[in-house]
Amino acid sequence: MMSISRQRGAITLTFTFMLPAIMSLLAMTVFFAMYSQVVMRTGQAAEAAGLACTYQQRDEPTVIDSILNYYRPNFVLPVFDNSVRLTRSDGCQISVQYRFEPAMNKLLPVEVNSSSLVTSNSGSSAKLVANVIQNPTDFSLVLDISGSMRSDLPELKRIITDVISDIDPSNNQVRFAIVPFQTGVGVTAAPWLPSSKASPKCVDGLAYRGSNFDADKTVRSLNSSPRSLDFKEVTPGPWLDRCSQTAFILPLTNDLNNVIKYVNSLSTSGTTASYQGFIWGARTLTEKWQQEWKITPVTSSLLTQRLILFTDGDDNSGGHFDDLMNAGLCNEIQQNLNIEVSFIGFGVSARRIQQFQQCAGRSDAVFDANNSAELAAYFKNALKVESNPKLVLGQ
Repeated sequence: MMSISRQRGAITLTFTFMLPAIMSLLAMTVFFAMYSQVVMRTGQAAEAAGLACTYQQRDEPTVIDSILNYYRPNFVLPVFDNSVRLTRSDGCQISVQYRFEPAMNKLLPVEVNSSSLVTSNSGSSAKLVANVIQNPTDFSLVLDISGSMRSDLPELKRIITDVISDIDPSNNQVRFAIVPFQTGVGVTAAPWLPSSKASPKCVDGLAYRGSNFDADKTVRSLNSSPRSLDFKEVTPGPWLDRCSQTAFILPLTNDLNNVIKYVNSLSTSGTTASYQGFIWGARTLTEKWQQEWKITPVTSSLLTQRLILFTDGDDNSGGHFDDLMNAGLCNEIQQNLNIEVSFIGFGVSARRIQQFQQCAGRSDAVFDANNSAELAAYFKNALKVESNPKLVLGQ
């Protein structure tokens, strides 16, 4: 009996000595459980608030605070030190902070901080991508860079790059070709024209019978192999007004950053010959010419191809466009090559708009812009494709 009593006394004494350590361990366990929950909830709150802000495209305090309250654990102080910032690229950056006082604070082996509060910070950023293209789409932007565009080209470039920037950059369903035209159209390092590797070349899209322009032959040769065409090997120069010395065809590519960079590099010169841009715009989209550019054509039955021609004036050879229309060029492009055509005129004559409407065959494919706001709206409408918005975390 005396032995049992001594054992009981020893256990009681041992428990008494170990009790502070046990209570401290219990306090630490509770603390880490609370801290882990706060860290997890802070991250969830930041992501949810970031998505709400990005989707609405505004900092709505009622919505943001409601989200932060929803994710806030009951033991977290209802005082927030968060920030919400809208970015210029349709995005939001959220910083969320939760603070709490640990349970059994006096039993912790160390002081948590001077104010006995634990802080958890989390940040999140998200971007609204306006156009997530669902089906493969090829665009050929045929752009007037003649001398008359000198004052308007910077605004045109801004409008086009803004529209392209709204497309999801990771989406390889969309491709762009850029065809700048003035008196003519030029190429550089084109696989189908070996001489253009050494120096840029102006490439006349018209066909001739003898020395005379032949509209019927031009239409028949629209989708002909380049080996059957005569380009007359003209090199652009400062005293030769045949095509730009610096702006050449950019063949189809899904590298949207490169397209934006290319558009921003355009400069003006020369007179206006939109029929040259129209012909070469169509050629950038046909399967045969894509192969000549060493580009793999898209074979999907869902593929849409669109040619959008922009100009601010009449052609220097006023009758060529009409002659080509009478020879069936517009029908060849739209009906036989299945390329949708749109025209944007910027302060052009009523006759020019009528000419474009006749070519397109419908009035809703022709836009008559008289100011930059209308121009921006028309370009967005012309590039409109079947798409959905997408919220991207971490952007």
